[in-house]
Amino acid sequence: MKGTDAYSIRGLRHAYGDRTILDIPALDIPAGGISTFMGPNGCGKTTLLSILALLRTPSEGSVRLGGVETVRNRDRELRRRVTLVHQKPVLFSATVRKNIAYGLRVRGLPHREIRDRTEGIARALGLAEILDKHSHLLSGGEAQRVALARALVVETPIVLLDEPTNSLDDASRPILAQLLHHAVRSRNITVIMATHDPDIVSALSSRVFRLEGGTIAPSCG
Repeated sequence: MKGTDAYSIRGLRHAYGDRTILDIPALDIPAGGISTFMGPNGCGKTTLLSILALLRTPSEGSVRLGGVETVRNRDRELRRRVTLVHQKPVLFSATVRKNIAYGLRVRGLPHREIRDRTEGIARALGLAEILDKHSHLLSGGEAQRVALARALVVETPIVLLDEPTNSLDDASRPILAQLLHHAVRSRNITVIMATHDPDIVSALSSRVFRLEGGTIAPSCG
């Protein structure tokens, strides 16, 4: 998506009943680099990410992904351009290896490529020793790293991360930062995070947007 915005938002509003969660008149998120939405719990960060991931339809407005309108557009190839890692890891009842490889298998990649990419990302995230461990035996930090590996291994142009450091220990945070920086530099992907962790923002972000009460604070962006 070189030369265009990753997302262009116009007149975005989302509400649950009579409670407005998001109200963003206009916002462009550039392609490439790492953008972060900061703000306290309940400010609309998770809802916004789910809309950007094409998992939720906003009440009103337009959201363009790489110039293509996404509202009520659920084209499979369009959705495959985005990967979302939830705040609480959602893993299949299977081994670490099968969890990481899931997206590659769905895309029909050759067995050897699936194996090599799965084992490569597992080594990078310190998961190589537990590839055959069942997901229900993982610690919270291990589960989060598996979810991150599953997202990064498919190499989508856009990766969305909801509070990616919540379950990570101190040793895993710099590994995540290094991986994301490498992916941005080598493949020119767009990473969009939602967090309230100022340390990860200072370590990673090339641009920061602050959400307050469901809207973008005037001083940010």
